[in-house]
Amino acid sequence: MNFLLFDFGASRIKSIFFDSRDNEFSELYSTPGASLNNIDQVPLEFFFESFQEHLSYTKSKNKKVDAINICSEMHGFALVKDLIKIEKDYYTSWRVNYCKDLNSELEFFFPNNNFKNLTGMHARKGLPIFNIRRHKYYNQESIFLTLPECIISKFGEWNGTMSKSLSAGTGLYDIKNSHWLSSRNKIPNIKFPEVKSEIDHIYGHIKINGKQVPVYGSIGDLQACILSLDLKENEINVNLGTGSQVSKKIQKDDNGFELRPTFNNEFFSTITHIPCGRALNIFSSIIEKKFKNKIFWKKFFMKSDIGNINKIAIDLNVFEGSYKYKSKKSLKDIEEGDFDANTLIYSIKFSLIKQYADIINLCNRENKNSISKIILTGALANKIIDFKSILNLQTKVDVEIIHNKIDSSLIGLSKISKYISKIKN
Repeated sequence: MNFLLFDFGASRIKSIFFDSRDNEFSELYSTPGASLNNIDQVPLEFFFESFQEHLSYTKSKNKKVDAINICSEMHGFALVKDLIKIEKDYYTSWRVNYCKDLNSELEFFFPNNNFKNLTGMHARKGLPIFNIRRHKYYNQESIFLTLPECIISKFGEWNGTMSKSLSAGTGLYDIKNSHWLSSRNKIPNIKFPEVKSEIDHIYGHIKINGKQVPVYGSIGDLQACILSLDLKENEINVNLGTGSQVSKKIQKDDNGFELRPTFNNEFFSTITHIPCGRALNIFSSIIEKKFKNKIFWKKFFMKSDIGNINKIAIDLNVFEGSYKYKSKKSLKDIEEGDFDANTLIYSIKFSLIKQYADIINLCNRENKNSISKIILTGALANKIIDFKSILNLQTKVDVEIIHNKIDSSLIGLSKISKYISKIKN
């Protein structure tokens, strides 16, 4: 089967043609994501125009498409009143924060203080459940969607289903008992999709070249990345992107980790919203403005002078909802402080890597040195020359960088596609 794979990421929207029989990829096609356009509450028309551009590119290559497989950034949602006029509505990403008081939202939806036990996640601003009461359709009859359902509804026929991985990212879904939470009774006017976990489930059809093409996957980009790796019990993945995650197989003492579902009711442990590309872009703009020189990324990717590292402790958690957010004090310190550029940039790099080392070292202390290999994925892992050596120095654990030419998320989708192709044939 010939699959058209899509990754709707925060920074880039990517597509690639995959021949599951010959295990071959075509040339990657990429367009800017919403975050590169500095929009967090995104008109759905933005995604529709991007999707059409990718379809047009595929058609220009005369590719025969048998199926589509989609992954998407997680923790975003749309409320839609009329699927026929869906382009008039907007998508609220995880970067939007309508929640002024997290505790009051928790008390409203979870009076028994059981949010993590039910959802598998830590409560944080930016999750759909904590943004939904500020949506203009909150008290009106509407349909709750994530990005893949919006795409299918616009370009074809959506069958009313949503993947468990994206449902679980909303904060409104009980991942262990596999149903929408009773908390949704407090938002009675909103209709929620039927949730599916089967790897070969079809979420709808999109017409391409006059043919109704089934749409599979519809999963989170993190799940797609994890599926690309086939992690072993002793391995842990550090994935670096706009945000970043540390993920592994479930262990008994996973303090601080969250539970996330993939397919067929299987789960993995993860820590998400760890500061990475998005936060580094903020520091880059401040430093380059301060020193009036575009030096940040060039210096950041270079091998560091160890003597200059860790002279300044930098808190990278500058966005509310991030892993260990406290305040934006570190940004103010940099703006007002008297530092030389090299020390500042090297310290930011060290602080970036140290946050992963701290997680892995704690995990090994609590699970009796269960992690003996770190697997790095994501573009930044390949670009930062000494990321691997510094992380190894801080953890005393072997580190491997995955040097795939294709993004891990797309490789994960290709593995799903091969499995589906095998079943269908």
